[in-house]
Amino acid sequence: MVSDTDLECYRKAGRIVGQTRKVVPGLVREGIKIIDICEKIENMIVQSGGKPAFPCNVDVNDVAAHYTSPFGDTSRVPKGSIVKVDFGAHVNGFIADSAVTVSLSPVLAPMISVAEEALRKALEIVRPGVRTPDVGALIQETIEKRGFRPIWNLTGHVIDRYIVHTGESIPNVGRMSGGKFKEGQVCALEPFVTSMSAKGEVRDSDKAYIFRFSKRKGPTSQEGKRLIALVEERFRTLPFARRWLAGLDSFESVESAFDELIRSKSVLGYPVLVERSGALVAQAEHTVLITNDGCENLTA
Repeated sequence: MVSDTDLECYRKAGRIVGQTRKVVPGLVREGIKIIDICEKIENMIVQSGGKPAFPCNVDVNDVAAHYTSPFGDTSRVPKGSIVKVDFGAHVNGFIADSAVTVSLSPVLAPMISVAEEALRKALEIVRPGVRTPDVGALIQETIEKRGFRPIWNLTGHVIDRYIVHTGESIPNVGRMSGGKFKEGQVCALEPFVTSMSAKGEVRDSDKAYIFRFSKRKGPTSQEGKRLIALVEERFRTLPFARRWLAGLDSFESVESAFDELIRSKSVLGYPVLVERSGALVAQAEHTVLITNDGCENLTA
């Protein structure tokens, strides 16, 4: 069960995310630098009294997850694109996670409405004792009835203190194994939608711009040892962006020290995930607290 003190932290993080959600559609426009979207959202979270739970993801077209701008990113939002903005806040390690999809082409709007409808219907049935595969089956049915396909290998997830993904996954399709929702759990539900002709699955790309602490042991240089200690202290088990380490003046070369952390597997990367057939992707996401008779939407 969640204590009253912990619950207030979750609710505060949720309020910060909910307020930020309202701003996202106005930020996403043709030609804007992706790094500007990332940094504006991350700064907004801080100004609202929280901290980013992970780097803001800005995933364009067939990119489904895990793209955040590297330092000096010059990429921009292209004309007519569909853009997923996935972000989270934490208060004392208690996390709220959400995503908003914005279409710059009217023809792509139905894909977004389908993702939002699937999420809304899923939230209506979530309560203690409900099987997670049954929620996945409802999400799949809702999406397919509208002529689209869910992405089967992206899922919702249970959230814990300082851990964005833990425990059981919450599928977006039926016919998957799983357990039951429990009172007091905090969970993120996030349907991903693509076209019916698509593969309906994601693959790892060869790029990674988001990382997490793995182990202290590994670096041999003094710079590497200092940097991994800083990463562990600053981010704990939460994902972080390499660009967040820019400007550490006390290091002779943050870049070379970070490269050592990667080589020694002291930090691990999250590959950018793309739809396997190159199809467009939409996403909708909220974080909820499972209550005794349903769920409380923390990020609405």
